[in-house]
Amino acid sequence: MAEQSGVSVDLWLLSGIEDFRHYTLKLVQQNRRTLAILTRDLDELIFGTDEFTEALSAFSRSSRHTQIQILIKDTKPAIESNHQLIRLAQRLSSKIQVRKMTVEPNNKEMAFVLGDTDKLLYKNDESVYRGFYNSSAARELKPLREEFNYLWQYAEPEPEFQLLLI
Repeated sequence: MAEQSGVSVDLWLLSGIEDFRHYTLKLVQQNRRTLAILTRDLDELIFGTDEFTEALSAFSRSSRHTQIQILIKDTKPAIESNHQLIRLAQRLSSKIQVRKMTVEPNNKEMAFVLGDTDKLLYKNDESVYRGFYNSSAARELKPLREEFNYLWQYAEPEPEFQLLLI
């Protein structure tokens, strides 16, 4: 169960899949303009739920200025499972962009979700559900956003994710 940090009322220490589901959903619901996701394989248990897909769909349609960027290290699991988030991205391709990383991040084990300029959900290690959520993380978010932008610059569209209209 999530535990509020003694350092800040906006910082929650997360441990377990339920914490990550809850706070990832909360981040999307509290967001206004931009969302950036860096993940190893688009974890089906977090990003593949109906609640998350519905929240992301509502967020993407909330304003003409919304922008969602998703960077995936390994696209094979999402392709094989016909991931519902990828199907949503195909339908909303002007709002949701998905790319495959070609350059490794500095910390190869981390994953994160960046919301606007101040919300951060951080997973220390993709193989373990431990990390934190901070709704006032402007200072921590800035270097992660810079790294994300660098990785995005060199990432490529995944041909398997392209929707063929015939």
